[in-house]
Amino acid sequence: MVDINEIRARNAKLMADMQKRTEEAVSKLEMPAQDENADSAEEERARRAAELAAANEQRQREVLSQMMGEEFARQTAAMQEMVSQEVQRQAASAAAQLQQDALSALFGDDAALFSAALDTLAQTENDEDEEDEEQELSPEELYDYLERKLGEIEALEEPQPKTYNIPALWERFCIALSGIISTVNDHKLDELDVEERVPLFVQQITSLIRNSWGISGREDLIETLLYLSRAGYRARFSAYGEAASPEELFGDDTAEEDREGIVRGHAFVQHFKDKFGADFLLGWDIGRAAMITRWGYFVGWLTQAEAEQLLSDMGQVAANGLSGWKEFARSYLFGGAFWKEVCAAYDGKSYLDTLTDAVQKLLSDGPEGAWTHTPWAKP
Repeated sequence: MVDINEIRARNAKLMADMQKRTEEAVSKLEMPAQDENADSAEEERARRAAELAAANEQRQREVLSQMMGEEFARQTAAMQEMVSQEVQRQAASAAAQLQQDALSALFGDDAALFSAALDTLAQTENDEDEEDEEQELSPEELYDYLERKLGEIEALEEPQPKTYNIPALWERFCIALSGIISTVNDHKLDELDVEERVPLFVQQITSLIRNSWGISGREDLIETLLYLSRAGYRARFSAYGEAASPEELFGDDTAEEDREGIVRGHAFVQHFKDKFGADFLLGWDIGRAAMITRWGYFVGWLTQAEAEQLLSDMGQVAANGLSGWKEFARSYLFGGAFWKEVCAAYDGKSYLDTLTDAVQKLLSDGPEGAWTHTPWAKP
């Protein structure tokens, strides 16, 4: 009868002897010749050690096969793999728990809200990856699609413009100028703050401004607002319309990737300039300026008084230059399509769909219908 304890003892002694021989072999490894590259010597030592470790593991399996049979050795190897996977799983679980504990320590009961927000960000990234698979439209197809979307917005109903004599209602109208981007980003539209004032959201918005606009602080923010108010895409549309060819718009230092956008933007303007003038992009410039103003206030780069005054000025310009929310929205879609062409982007169709969906919500009768509940301001 086989004494299992004796076999285990012999196995343990054999393993110990093999481990000892492996360590001795590693210690006796010849050092590579010294040369100018010390990293090569270190890599050679690491390679030899890895080879010895692999050989040792293989030898252990062979010894086990000889002593206990092939099936025992196979099961032992499988068990080692299961243990390794379980260790990795528990490490990942511990890391996730540490993250949750850190959120709880920082934000208390709001930790679950922040965790959900992080999940939303991850989902957004996945959505963006899926959009990468969108088939690019030809310029003519994009132009036709834009015309169709402009027609859909024109067919919507909107309340008649009204005069705002109450400061609080006028302020709400000015905030609603940021309605399209706010709706796309699920921002609030009933107050100056775009989100609840918690550190996570402030960090999110700060990253959004920096990554999307290259705005890193108060000075950059003000320069961008000055550009949008004085020139913006109205000036670009005008310049592209006056240029006989896109080459006239190239500078000496224009990068090759930027030239494609100029060519596409020039073709866009040449196609539409007899139907729409540069002033038609006022809503595109004002809408983005209003959103940036709210973002700038939210992250602390503008005071409340500054943000309210800037929005009020934008409201005056919008009311004097546009006839209503539908014209404002059509302007925003048109400017967005022009921007996508200048950026040489291929997702113009999905972008127009996103903007149109936001406009339909804003002009709906439901709780999301901020424009329906806040009519356009009379000049």
